[in-house]
Amino acid sequence: MKITFLGTAAAEGIPFPFCACKTCEHARKEKGKNIRKRQSMLINDDLLIDIGPDLYAACADLGISLVELKYLLVTHSHEDHFNALNLKLRQRMFRLSTDLQELTVVAGPSVLTMWDFSGGKDKSAEIRRIPFSAGRQLELSPYKIQSIEASHIPSIGDAMNYIVDDGRVKLLYAADTGYYREEAWSQLAGLRLDAVVMEATLGTRQQAKTHLSFGDFQLMLDRMRELEVITETTPVWATHYSHQCVDPHEEIAAYFQSMGVTCAYDGLSVEI
Repeated sequence: MKITFLGTAAAEGIPFPFCACKTCEHARKEKGKNIRKRQSMLINDDLLIDIGPDLYAACADLGISLVELKYLLVTHSHEDHFNALNLKLRQRMFRLSTDLQELTVVAGPSVLTMWDFSGGKDKSAEIRRIPFSAGRQLELSPYKIQSIEASHIPSIGDAMNYIVDDGRVKLLYAADTGYYREEAWSQLAGLRLDAVVMEATLGTRQQAKTHLSFGDFQLMLDRMRELEVITETTPVWATHYSHQCVDPHEEIAAYFQSMGVTCAYDGLSVEI
């Protein structure tokens, strides 16, 4: 399984144009791995998780084509994770020389409602929707997909994380979420993961039930190891950072390295 981080920031991105904090000023000056677009991740060339407002720019910067894309998993309806325009622009009139295969969109009711309210049409965008909810399983050849209940904004109600299994590697994608509720732990019980991509939005400066701080990130790993869902050697990547809560890339990379965790950055591509 190949994973490519198209974006590794929370909703504001890094740098946030309306901010002069240390992290944003450092990113403007140093650029490189300090520049973070809104969160999205590509698995192989055919499965995308989240389709936020920076997707097109990320693909252009990284030289990535989505012509082979077959599947889209959406975690929740916040606009940094689901931008309806990205799907509306799949219409034939915007790609006269290119044929696309149908795109299967797996998402909760709040996402699909947002799509309908945007005026998007399944037929013109050449998508097939699959309404989904936490605790369910689905086969999208060659993948097996399992949804885990995320601990996110209660008013959304259907935020999900995903386990993607390609028959060789079983990956947990955990964003946006706070420390899991017991329902989620029961959904993970008995599984053995080969890799974890998990958010670390709040760094060392904030605490909340809707996102993970660095401390809660460690607690999540501890609980997974206690349940034998992962081992001490399971590869883990941290991602989805808020500019107000984390230091520049070099500093948070060193912090996570001491934990045996890799700090993801935009454009990082890894074979698992």
